[in-house]
Parts: sequence; structure tokens; C-alpha cells
Amino acid sequence: MAANSYTLLEAIGHQADGCDRAGSPLYGTLLRRLADDHRAGGVTAELLEGVSDQPLHDAVPLRYLATAHRLALAGAAPALAALYPSCGGAWSIDDGADVLVATFLDVVAEHRDEFVAGLRRNVQTNEVGRATVITAGLSWVVDRHRTPVRTLEIGASAGLLSRWPHYGYDTGSTRTGDSSSPVQFDRSWYVAPPPPLRPDLHAVECAASDISPIDATTEAGRLTMLSFLWPDQLHRRERLLAALDVARRFPVELDRADAGEWLAGKLGGGMPSGVTTVVFHSIVWQYLPKPTRDGVRAALKAAGDATSTDAPLCWLRMEPFSAEHADLRVTTWPGGEETRLAEVGYHGGAIRWLA
Repeated sequence: MAANSYTLLEAIGHQADGCDRAGSPLYGTLLRRLADDHRAGGVTAELLEGVSDQPLHDAVPLRYLATAHRLALAGAAPALAALYPSCGGAWSIDDGADVLVATFLDVVAEHRDEFVAGLRRNVQTNEVGRATVITAGLSWVVDRHRTPVRTLEIGASAGLLSRWPHYGYDTGSTRTGDSSSPVQFDRSWYVAPPPPLRPDLHAVECAASDISPIDATTEAGRLTMLSFLWPDQLHRRERLLAALDVARRFPVELDRADAGEWLAGKLGGGMPSGVTTVVFHSIVWQYLPKPTRDGVRAALKAAGDATSTDAPLCWLRMEPFSAEHADLRVTTWPGGEETRLAEVGYHGGAIRWLA
């Protein structure tokens, strides 16, 4: 079934299954009970119906959950915070769903206006763990072209993945990045045999864009990013907090712009000689409107047709492949050859290198 053909109720169930697979029993349980509230004509149906005609594509159930999480993190929903590990609370599957869903719905009733606003806010996780597979792909690019890279990220949210040079990566056999960074990825992220990382991987520029960027250096931006995480995944929270600290120390150019228009501007002046320009994104393509996708393709084709062997262009993307994993693909110009590089979990782990 295509993402744009789901009803809201089906989207809630689909997202519940995804939370189960990703190790969030709290959200999986909560979503199933919110589906019951929807069937009963409760506030879940009142607020969520009509928000989008593509509720799965636009992650409407996750917008709902993130609004409540934001209130709990901000101290405005203490009863819910008491159940959310991310807020210092505690809940387990053995505690059951009744108190969890009742508390959630009480927060919705008390903060209805905040939920109306929150349901218009796009989900922007920009999971830092995906830097592992992006860096593996960049190593492949360097191995092929023997140049430093210039990276241009679209759908960058807060630009955390564009800070990829400032994280450390170690497969157990090769390593790259900053070994002193508070964000470190060890061999547990890779399935044997791991990708060969290039110790000489180097960026001459890291720029990024998003239609609605988040400033990760502000408290409001940090709160927004944390709200999109799942409350019972404390390992992701610790990693995000470390990445937010990195973001404060290492700024990147993060433009508010349509991805297609931004790339046309960035690529339209030609590729710098002796550098490989890499356009990259992760779990973004499905959320871009068709005119934007068309604009991205057009900008890449125009630049690719005009490039040369001493100034190559690559399009590197981690996007959905199945319910269990995404894949990493790269298209390289001159030539426009596409290569499937890896399979990877949606949060960046279990990288199975194929190239």
C-alpha cells in the first residue's frame, strides 16, 4: 500500500508497528490505545482527522505524540512526564496501557490549542545515527574519486548530519572522523564485513537546507529536536544531546529554502575542480512535494551533464527500501551510474555493506 493511500486509523496502526520494530513499546502501546480512542470518536479523531490527506506520509500520528512529549519535556505536563523515561519518569509494558493513555488524553484536553498547533509542525528527527551510513558512503566516494568532498544536505532539519566530520566512527578494522568527539559510533553499528572507512575523509564545505530549519543552538530548537524522539529510547536521547553540544561548537550553513531551488543555486555555478560535490539526504524524499522532487532531479541532471572527471558530482541518499530497513544508493556523474551501497536500519544501525 502506498504511503498516501492510508487512512488515519491505518496510519496510526502502521506507526505502532514501526515503533514496536524500533524498540519503543511505550509508543507502540500508546498508539494502539489512541486508535481505540479514534474508533470511539474521541479527541484523537476530532483533532487528527483532516490534518492531512496523507496521514502516514505526513507522519500525523508522530506529530500528535511529539506535541505531548514537548509539553512533558517543558514541564507543562508533569503527570505525563512521570511516565516518560526521557523526563525522568518510568513506564514499562508491565505497567499496562490504561494509565498511560488516560494521562495522555488528559494532557490533550488541557492543552488543546497546543495540539492544534503541534499537528501542523512537520516531524524532523534527523537521527544522528544515520551519520554512520552517510560517512560510509562518503568513504566510498573518496575511494573512487580520490578527492576531498563538499557536502550539500537537503531536508537537513537542524543540520546535525551535516556535522558528520565532527563525530567519530570505528568499525573495528577502519576508522575515521574525530576520535575526541562526544559522539562516537563503534563496531556494533556495522554488520560484518563492515564498510571500509577512509581515514583521509575530509570536507572542504558542509552546507545544508531545509524548508523549515531548526536552530539547534537555541533552547527552543533543542526542545523541538528532543520532542521528536521516542521517550523510552534513552540511548537516542543521549546521542542527540551530545550531537546538540557538537552543533553549538561547529556551526554549518543552514538555509531556509526549497530543496530544488537551493540545489539549483548551489550547483548552477559549476563544480569546484579537485573536489567531489556530494548532495545527500536521509529519510527525506518521501516528504518532499512532487515539484520539489522534480526540482532536485532537474538540478542534479543539469549539473551532472555539465560536470567533468576532475570535478565529479554524487547524489547519495538513504531512503526506505522495506519495512525493516532503508538502503543507501549513490548516483555518480559524469555518466549518471547508480550503485546500491548498503542496507541499513532506519536509525542508522545494522549497516550491511553491499558495494
